[in-house]
Amino acid sequence: MDKKRVVILVDNKKRDLPGAALIAYHLEKMGIECYLEPLEAWRGCLYARKPHMIIFNHLLGSHLVKYSQELRDMGVLVGVLPNEGILYNKEVLEFNASKFHNNAHVDYFFVWNEAHKEALKKGNSGSIKNIEIVGVPRFDFYFEPLKPKKTSPTPTILVCTNFVFAQFLEKDPKIAEKLFAPWKGRISSYSNYWELIKTNHKSRKLFFNFLNTLVSLNKYNIILKPHPGEETDIYQKWYEKLDKVLKEKVKLDTKSHIWELIPQCDVEIACETCTTTLESWIAKKPTIELILTKHPVFFHEFLSKMSLTCEDPKLLDETIQKALKKEREKEFEPLRKEHLKKWCADPKGDSSKKLANIIKKAVERIEPDFRKIDKKHQRKGKKLLFFEKLNLPYNYNPFSLTKAKIFPKKHKEKLRVYNKTIKPSDVKKWKEKIKKVMDGNFNG
Repeated sequence: MDKKRVVILVDNKKRDLPGAALIAYHLEKMGIECYLEPLEAWRGCLYARKPHMIIFNHLLGSHLVKYSQELRDMGVLVGVLPNEGILYNKEVLEFNASKFHNNAHVDYFFVWNEAHKEALKKGNSGSIKNIEIVGVPRFDFYFEPLKPKKTSPTPTILVCTNFVFAQFLEKDPKIAEKLFAPWKGRISSYSNYWELIKTNHKSRKLFFNFLNTLVSLNKYNIILKPHPGEETDIYQKWYEKLDKVLKEKVKLDTKSHIWELIPQCDVEIACETCTTTLESWIAKKPTIELILTKHPVFFHEFLSKMSLTCEDPKLLDETIQKALKKEREKEFEPLRKEHLKKWCADPKGDSSKKLANIIKKAVERIEPDFRKIDKKHQRKGKKLLFFEKLNLPYNYNPFSLTKAKIFPKKHKEKLRVYNKTIKPSDVKKWKEKIKKVMDGNFNG
């Protein structure tokens, strides 16, 4: 075990795994072993991998705060790379900047932008040693050699949904209570979270009016891409009810990554404020923002001024035609460029390499004392290694899965978490895929 070792904890295989695999590629090119482990294995990875650094997506929970202090005491570096780093709401930004958990130990906090860096500096009393602006690693996929080529000459409309809160109206209220508990009393805009859930649910209903209008035109190829945090049952039911002729031009895509789909489209449609809009700007695609309820948590007016907007389904085709002709792209371009520079550190396709360089320099200087790993960590680590041999996710539980099949409503949330958790084969697949593309051996 001569090489330095890094663990990146992956929260969502649909959203986060390719970006993590790209960081791993750069680290391994630099001689650093990089393990991608499911977020749920945060404790087990210590004994299993004996890493010099563990990178989390956040350290807001009290159990993770305590764990970060344990890692500090044995000399393991603690890094944080957020899943989402564009936080326009000041209160949300301050909360996510660890203002309310500022006794967590963090050696390196990798942020997307200057605004997050300043919030971290204000909200923490010296518990974060280094704050590094690296941009957004997963946005590197919109640049060569990773950027997919467009394959269809037919005008293609990509429709991205963003109704993660809506699903909680149909679940056990305790699930929503647990989700919003960390924010309650700390973020005023989230205090009445049932209003947010109901508003998002209403927005989703309004969205289907636009979607049905678009499909009924029967003149565009349509890709419907639900947000990775949404349950897709409602979209699947809608798709299955489509007329056979209309269905031929519609693809419900729940598996592809958003960076694979945006380059394939001619116009991207988002539901009020959505990160996919910014990603489409990076890929030089015209964007349309559907105006639904204008709730300030889900809609930011300043952002809507950088895209075409549509409030009435009857005007959707007209708006798409304007987008296809790129009527206002020259007007929008300088505004978008400035926004991407401010909030995404001016994406150029080098974010993951920049991050890997910082990590390499950090781990080269330290050597943890792994003798301090206790029996609890050892048990968790042995479980991780055992499940790895069976190609099972760390949170695999045959009894829970059986219960979820028998009582799907009661155990739906557990099943959702299980389905977003990476398996060893997922990691192997993406590492190999990234290596082929980056090393120039990719044939399609």
